[in-house]
Amino acid sequence: MTIGSAAFGLACLCLLALAAIVGPATAAAAECPNEAFQRGPSALLPECRAYEMVSPLDKNGGNIGSTLLVHAAPDGSAVSFGSTASFADAPSSPLRGNYIGRRGSNWATEAVDPAQFNHSGMTYRATPVSSRDLRFSLGASRLALTPGAQEGGSNLYLRDNATGIRTLLAATPGEVLFNEVSGFTGGAFLGAATDWSHILIRSTEAIAVGPTEPQPAAGRENLYYLAGGTAHLVNVLPNGTVDPSGAHIGESTVPNQHAISEDGSRIFFQVGFEHTEGPLYVREDGTTTKPISVSRNGAEAGEMKRVEFRLASPDGATVYFTSFNELIEGAGNNALYRYDVPTGEMTAMVPNPPAGGPKAKSVLGASRDGSYVYFSAVAALAEGATEAEGFGVNFYVWHDGTIRWIAQTDSADHEFIYPQKWSVSPNGRFLGFTTATPMTAEDVPSPACPTDFSANNAPEHCLDVYVYEAESAKLTCVSCDGPGRGFSRLGGDGIHEWGMGEEYERTVLDNGTVFFDSPNALLQRDTNGVGDVYAWRGGSDELVSTGTSEQSSTFGDATPDGSNVYFLTEQQLVKQDTDENTDLYDNRELGGLASQWPPGAVAPCEGEGCKGASPGPPPGLPEGSAVGVSSKIAARSCAAVRAQAKKASHKARRLTAHARRAGKRAGAKPQARRLRRQAAAARKRAHRIHQKAATCGRKG
Repeated sequence: MTIGSAAFGLACLCLLALAAIVGPATAAAAECPNEAFQRGPSALLPECRAYEMVSPLDKNGGNIGSTLLVHAAPDGSAVSFGSTASFADAPSSPLRGNYIGRRGSNWATEAVDPAQFNHSGMTYRATPVSSRDLRFSLGASRLALTPGAQEGGSNLYLRDNATGIRTLLAATPGEVLFNEVSGFTGGAFLGAATDWSHILIRSTEAIAVGPTEPQPAAGRENLYYLAGGTAHLVNVLPNGTVDPSGAHIGESTVPNQHAISEDGSRIFFQVGFEHTEGPLYVREDGTTTKPISVSRNGAEAGEMKRVEFRLASPDGATVYFTSFNELIEGAGNNALYRYDVPTGEMTAMVPNPPAGGPKAKSVLGASRDGSYVYFSAVAALAEGATEAEGFGVNFYVWHDGTIRWIAQTDSADHEFIYPQKWSVSPNGRFLGFTTATPMTAEDVPSPACPTDFSANNAPEHCLDVYVYEAESAKLTCVSCDGPGRGFSRLGGDGIHEWGMGEEYERTVLDNGTVFFDSPNALLQRDTNGVGDVYAWRGGSDELVSTGTSEQSSTFGDATPDGSNVYFLTEQQLVKQDTDENTDLYDNRELGGLASQWPPGAVAPCEGEGCKGASPGPPPGLPEGSAVGVSSKIAARSCAAVRAQAKKASHKARRLTAHARRAGKRAGAKPQARRLRRQAAAARKRAHRIHQKAATCGRKG
């Protein structure tokens, strides 16, 4: 059974209110095989779920922190996490240590970091990278822990987490590689094959490769793949030489770029320019076989051009990139291209762009089979879209050759070429994202959200989470019900940095479930006024955390089917938890462990005590405002509603003016018609918000 089991979930939700009233011994609990654990805070959970404490009680006085390190094994049997404290026989660390919890009769914890030099009782952190199934971990140390390692140098080790055995992958005499792998200079890990037989890293320190192989560019960043305990240079050109400028690939903000294919056979790299642009190549089975970014356009045909690698399919058979250069006649500048590696065929994904080109900005994500591709562009490329102004951008979905417009960010929100954060479901049917720009009429910002942005980044209290369903072309705000205090974020919002590779949290599932953090009281039993973890599924929100913790709870990760949802909280949710430190918990279907409910221990809460106090209006809202899903607008500041109405009217006037100007230009009639339709829709939206503003604060 999964979190997406809609029919059963509806039945459990119907019984949820009864559970909240009469406590743990409810009809809903009685229908669950884990009835004994449907108690305390777990009594309020649907789908026979129960909380389990993953992190240990003995944390050496520390907290479990940083959702960067929370990664769940697909079957829910294990999860990784981090802490600034040292426990479970870990070496002490001033920054963080890395651990894996495994489920048995209770959750057991093991430390995975290698030993380090000890300075005043503390050590430097190691990299937080583990394989997706948590079988392997990558760590660096300046200690020689295996034969061939260099004492005092940089040693890169692969740990088999099933046996605890470490294998030396690379060793250099200086400390540069150690610092890069540990994240001090951005992180070295770029990805790995699913079985971790091939690991892709970057380094500015020369790593020893075979004496007959081309040697890395001196003093520059190079890419290496580690296989069979040996390092191999990636950035070798088809003629067997190495570009002296070094190499790079990808960027830290785009999820799941697959610079290395899941079987390790294909690796993409760029040369010539650092971090973003440059000629693009593919290396297949240890040999650089094809230059990808070759122009097909007229007199420039055959020339290598600068492009920006965006992402590849998991098998490495398809690669997506953008280029300022027009690589195919008629594609325009700043176009988006799709390249088929086996055949060498390149196509422009916007075949008939408007004058000036598509003005593509980036690829946000794609389905595993490539049938859905989400991207951003400035130009109007589909019905309903207008050319974005200033720092605004349009979001689109390409599906089997057809492009649909999703939404447009407002120039004033300074969101540049991306949403604040986003994720695409593996099947490509759903896009979840966080944005400062209101995308629906229900999204009314809080009183603290300014209408005039003077900074380049949206304030943290002005964000909402949306989900777009491609099949129905429906865009929904999943955090907009309840008081509009803002700062809602897609789950795992801050998870990616250089050095994290493909290790992204599962925040958007194939069944459309979206996990997010929000301080908004989206359900009436969310009474704490701080951030909680929610799951949106089947058109409604449900709490993953309790809604009653005094401190914010944050999403960690989930299994692919959503049966396990991991989150961080200070709240004590099982009897075993007797401290007030932050712990990692599992909201688990058919969950509950007898060892976590020892006889005689004090329950964290029972019955009515698990619901919290009756909700009241949040700070800054009018006295008597309603709280919860029963009223979307009464709980929001009337001043904020009026400000939003003013902004909506301004946008409607702006679109109307654009339509009028386009109607006067020769050959612009299609654009004028499109702008007039958008202006009419904007006027309707502005009218709806003005009506809400006019009735705001009135009873009834």
